[in-house]
Amino acid sequence: MDDGETHQNCLPFLQHVSFAGPQGEIVRVKALFDEGAMVSAMCTSVFEQVKHRLGNWVPSTKRLRMANGTIVPSKAVWRGEVTINGISTQGEFEVFNSGGGWKFLFGKPLLFAFKAIHEYETDTVSITGKGGSTTIRN
Repeated sequence: MDDGETHQNCLPFLQHVSFAGPQGEIVRVKALFDEGAMVSAMCTSVFEQVKHRLGNWVPSTKRLRMANGTIVPSKAVWRGEVTINGISTQGEFEVFNSGGGWKFLFGKPLLFAFKAIHEYETDTVSITGKGGSTTIRN
């Protein structure tokens, strides 16, 4: 592979993710998959727009260490059903300000919950949960 092909295949992995609210509401957000993130998180700006539909959230006391070493307080934590492409599992995420970097960070806890396997050569992720298994493409 030459450098042009390598660069072309190294795009951020983005996917729509749905969260189920307590009254059957569905909140859909574009998520950035990040295998290095030790939490999954929704940006505060998105959360403020959808929190009334999400339900199942409570204030959080967690303090999160960012990649640059700064400590950021989490505003809330949500727990409930998470769905990607018809496959669901139970999961949770923290809420903090991403500074516009992403709307939702799909980190290791959710990747683990979905038994995710990233195939880098094809830039696909296989997931398993309630509803079976599927492969999603970037």
